[in-house]
Amino acid sequence: MKLLRRDCDFEFLNSEFRDIEFLMYRSDDSLSYISCIVCLCSRAADIVASWRVIQNLISVHHQPQGNLASWNVYIAYMTNGQVPIWDKYQIENDKYMARKIIIDGLPSMPIHEQVGAYLDEYLLGSDLTLDPRVNEPREALLSLEEFVRGAPTDQKVESKEKRASMIKNIIELLNKNENQKS
Repeated sequence: MKLLRRDCDFEFLNSEFRDIEFLMYRSDDSLSYISCIVCLCSRAADIVASWRVIQNLISVHHQPQGNLASWNVYIAYMTNGQVPIWDKYQIENDKYMARKIIIDGLPSMPIHEQVGAYLDEYLLGSDLTLDPRVNEPREALLSLEEFVRGAPTDQKVESKEKRASMIKNIIELLNKNENQKS
């Protein structure tokens, strides 16, 4: 899945916030709908001062219908400034209308092509890689089968003692292996 830029009429926001550019990104996968309204703002203080009004206007003009719709809508505030940590915490943890993220401290204001890459990395984890060792064959270090095969399952005292002895042997083996690794 990727987030692609879509045309969207943000005249209602542009008329209120002249120093902020608004963009719409949507997932290219019809089964996994995600939309993200990006607010590009060079001054972090403008984000802190305006985020509530922006989310309120978006909720009136843009929020999709549906029970879980707000969990598929993001508002991403991007800035090359630094948003104070408490303000960032407060904004990102606000649950009204949409999930909110702040991508701050950027080296420069991103161009539209870079915005998509930031969103793919931040929201979709495109920067994550699978450890190459995942496909290496591994030998099982311990097979519990030999320790538990034939364990009695009844409630007799002798059976309980036998199971306790089996558990003790497993714990001793694990401790021995752990000590060898250290």
